[in-house]
Amino acid sequence: MKNLFVKRTLCIMLSVLMAACAFTLTACGEQSIKAQKENDSPAGTILQETEDSLTIVDQAGREVTVGKDIESIALCYRVVIRFLLSLDQGDKITGIGKTEDFLEELQPSLKECADVGKGVADIEALAELKPDLFFHKASDVETLEAVEEIGIPAVGIEIETPEDMLTALDLMGKVCGAEEKADALRKYYNDRLGSIAEMTSVIDNKKSAVIMGSSIGKVADGTMLQGEMIERAGGINCAEELEATELWPSAGAEQIFAWNPEYIFITNSESASYTVDDILKDPAWSEIEAVKNRHVYVMPAEKDSWEFPGIVSVLGIEYMIRVMYPQLLSDDEFEADVDELYELSYGRTFDRSELGY
Repeated sequence: MKNLFVKRTLCIMLSVLMAACAFTLTACGEQSIKAQKENDSPAGTILQETEDSLTIVDQAGREVTVGKDIESIALCYRVVIRFLLSLDQGDKITGIGKTEDFLEELQPSLKECADVGKGVADIEALAELKPDLFFHKASDVETLEAVEEIGIPAVGIEIETPEDMLTALDLMGKVCGAEEKADALRKYYNDRLGSIAEMTSVIDNKKSAVIMGSSIGKVADGTMLQGEMIERAGGINCAEELEATELWPSAGAEQIFAWNPEYIFITNSESASYTVDDILKDPAWSEIEAVKNRHVYVMPAEKDSWEFPGIVSVLGIEYMIRVMYPQLLSDDEFEADVDELYELSYGRTFDRSELGY
């Protein structure tokens, strides 16, 4: 009886040990798989290249293998469309979410693209479309991995700062086989920022400003591209040090009154719930310097936002310079810069009425 008890005890202990080992091996295996998909190398680093494929680090730090013969691209992160069009990849876009009239004018085929989700990816629609490549925001790793699980290479993109935008251009140029155009765009962007820095270096009395978002009181802080645009234009972003945990944090009207900015810029986003007149005609805002001097402006261009992440943001910076320091940049010089950017990006120019600036 005693021997039987000992045998049973040993069997139970052995079973528990085997189960624990199995769990450990499974966990290690999962960690190993995860490690294979993550990499500490800089985004855009090519890890492996064959005749038919490319393994590269995306801006989410993931290793992604894409084919070299990309014929169809899908996305539901709208900002990526401008990058693809400027890289001459518009005819490859087969699936999108939301688009704009201006983008459809540049690339009429966008009107015929499949709907793969507006902001949030429609996995079923993507599985049916089967694009060769999917671009999405790098912060949404869950979606990127869900798309890869259905056999579609998914590349994470981050474009909230100038540095991120340059990396995104490099990354997208490599995976789309458009490195030469990506390099030209990167060089242009860096050259323009250099010229702008030289232009604004003579400013002694910097103007204070804020750029407000979709509702009154929301502002671009120091971590956002729009906030950096003010600084690069030779201004002082009143919201530079605002502590925020989200894009377009709410500073509130009272805080803006306390800052008393000399200039107020307003996003031209379609989601904006107020106008310049709403600010200028509101008695509560009447004592702010920007309102007193009627220095309240909607960011151009009406058809193509110059505050949108992308190389077009250099035009937004130059517009701010034209407003705050008109002596530094003539209207003719500004128009020439607008034409140069659109010719490089899209192979054509637009007059002022077409763009709305």
